[in-house]
Amino acid sequence: MRNLHKVYALSGTILLNTFFLPVEADEQDQVAMTIDKWQYNRLFNPSPMALESEQQGAVVIYDSLTDVTVKQALDQHFDRIQNMMFTRTVITDENGDPKIDPVTGNQLAEDDGC
Repeated sequence: MRNLHKVYALSGTILLNTFFLPVEADEQDQVAMTIDKWQYNRLFNPSPMALESEQQGAVVIYDSLTDVTVKQALDQHFDRIQNMMFTRTVITDENGDPKIDPVTGNQLAEDDGC
């Protein structure tokens, strides 16, 4: 029964594809910005309720954050690392901009095997 109290949060493309499609491109951009803001706030400014769920074993999956953001989170919140999972981390250049694959034109992301 204790496992029923664990919360697993999904975000990013999974959430977009499941709940928000089909939408216009502009709406998709707004939804993506909202999700990015939610992830950032959940990562750096968790509510007391979020912290309580983590203390009970919840793991939050963060999707498509930049490598700079992930490093910052790991440095600043090392005590919560066991409650974080990062997928499709976007690789950035020295300016913090996403690196682009010259062949596909897509953002480069770390291959995490998921």
